[in-house]
Amino acid sequence: MDPLSQDQLAAFAAVVRTGSFTRAARELHLTQPALSRRIAGLEERLATALVVRGPRQLTLTEAGRRLLGFVQAQRALEDELLAELAPRHGEHRGTIRICGMSSVVPDVIVPALAPFLLAHPAVQLDLHHVDDDDRAATVARGAADFAVSYDEPGHDQLARAEVGVEEYVVVERAKGPTRPDVFLDTSPADRATEWFFAHQPAKLRPRRWQRSFLDDEAGILLGVAVGLGRAVKARHTIPAGAAVRVDPRFAAVTRPVFLYQRPQRYYGRLHAEVARLLERELRARLKPRRAG
Repeated sequence: MDPLSQDQLAAFAAVVRTGSFTRAARELHLTQPALSRRIAGLEERLATALVVRGPRQLTLTEAGRRLLGFVQAQRALEDELLAELAPRHGEHRGTIRICGMSSVVPDVIVPALAPFLLAHPAVQLDLHHVDDDDRAATVARGAADFAVSYDEPGHDQLARAEVGVEEYVVVERAKGPTRPDVFLDTSPADRATEWFFAHQPAKLRPRRWQRSFLDDEAGILLGVAVGLGRAVKARHTIPAGAAVRVDPRFAAVTRPVFLYQRPQRYYGRLHAEVARLLERELRARLKPRRAG
């Protein structure tokens, strides 16, 4: 069956609310005959009378009372939906989904978003790290709103902005024995060590090395500190006072970082504000690319 006309339902609700065809027509900016035609059309659609016009007041039939209950329930559902999706000015609701490298998810994105999330408790965060070059693809297929990643060719349909660079160095245990031929990564998909050595002069590249996997940046840092091996890490992820040191034999290597999102004709207020916040905070927290 065809859905009920919203114009006819609005006319019916106005008649009930005002108790008068004349006042309802004035409220809806209609002529009284036009309003009457809408009510008549609704009664014809439902094959029953809805309103009885008395000499002094209007009376609803049983069908009219049932229809009024439906209109009120529909309005309540609409109010609830608008409260969730269209909050009052200055408020935000919804979920922001972000994926990124393990070097930026806890160390950069969390502190960058914390003040905004504290100010808008109805906004939820879905944040996770992806170690292979699949972060932009996650945005492209709609599984995330934003990705923070390196250059990922093949995603020209995405909007991206360069937000800085990460400087990578080799870290080792500050004091005590270590396993010098073991390098720690987060997972087999993490290619940071392989990428780093590919950018070193040939004489500095180890002839061979072994890999161990410690899940995340905190695990790698702990592993290096207790001597499980060395690691290639972004310099900004090494906290002051950590029980590790930078191995000066290797040259630091920088890599540009981009913020990815899907281009859309319309961005919701929450999405647009978070996009501006992320770009601003990432630029402030990551090193800029050197000119030339």
